[in-house]
Amino acid sequence: MSRRLALLLLTLIATLTGMGQESEQVIRRRVVSYNVENLFDTIDDPETDDRDFLPGGAYHWTKGRYQSKVESISRTLSRIGEWDYPALIGLIEIENVQVIRDLTDAKPLRRMDYRMSVSRGADPRGIDVALLWDPKVFRRVDAHEIPHYGDLLSYPLRCDPRTKRERSGSGRNTLWVTLEQRHSGALLDVFVVHLPSRRGGVRSTSPDRERVCAKLYRVIQDLFDKRPDARVLIMGDFNDAPHNTALTMGLQAIPPGDEPSEIRPHQLYNLASPKEEEGKGSHYFAKQYWLPDQIIVSGTLLDEAGAIRVRGQSMEIYAPDYLQDQRHRPRRSFQGTHYTGGFSDHYPVYVDLIIDQTEKDSEK
Repeated sequence: MSRRLALLLLTLIATLTGMGQESEQVIRRRVVSYNVENLFDTIDDPETDDRDFLPGGAYHWTKGRYQSKVESISRTLSRIGEWDYPALIGLIEIENVQVIRDLTDAKPLRRMDYRMSVSRGADPRGIDVALLWDPKVFRRVDAHEIPHYGDLLSYPLRCDPRTKRERSGSGRNTLWVTLEQRHSGALLDVFVVHLPSRRGGVRSTSPDRERVCAKLYRVIQDLFDKRPDARVLIMGDFNDAPHNTALTMGLQAIPPGDEPSEIRPHQLYNLASPKEEEGKGSHYFAKQYWLPDQIIVSGTLLDEAGAIRVRGQSMEIYAPDYLQDQRHRPRRSFQGTHYTGGFSDHYPVYVDLIIDQTEKDSEK
């Protein structure tokens, strides 16, 4: 009798343990930001100046070279997730929706069935940004674009009409996508940015980047006014380092603190700052590494009890040997106009999200 009772107790314990595992579906998934260095197709777009990236252009951009780059980037994105594919991918320097479709249709990423939002700015060369997400984890609630220039008039978003002749010469847009976690219902607002370049000099172009960041800051503060518990994640190529004024004054992003008690919900924290302090970089320029690729989050994403939260307080740089050349620099696609067959002149950067998928069920 006692033996039979013991077996019954073991069965009951195993059943209850299984039920607990089903109700506590906490997962860890990666968020990646990657400047893919001019991911252009080979088709002429009459509305942009993409002539350099045509078969007869300066870079002799053939279908074979394009397909090779697409497969290389796709393979890199599949590897960076390590234990699983990334849940979110921000891509910078892409030409259009079609190159994203080609990227996600490539064999390494095809099985993920990623969904996408792609910006449609007025950059003269047609440079845009994109966000990909795993549809098993998130669904899109809304999407906006924030033109880099023009007055922000009202919320959700009303901006002055875009023109093809922006004073900065970039005409780029920041992509803003609101996602909902499919199981918990928790919202995440993701901004993918590519700030105006330093071409023409750092000092003379710095005000352009400061203005774009100041506008983005106003949008985010307005978001907090409407939705105080908003979770904000900003990623991309800022063309400035974490300590530069566009980030510290325009966006008012600060390094994360060492103690969770110091975290303020609506403060923006630059998770690239610890890497900059270590002397690490994602891009090689003027014979040194620096860190234009950054991930910035609101304090609400550093809440250790949050339904969606960042693991740790520092982003990481993905720089395996195969992404480096013989001098341990990013293995880029071109050196000048000479084709080198590499990946990009930037390394990807990433953070991990801890996602609690049980919140919605627990409230029922």
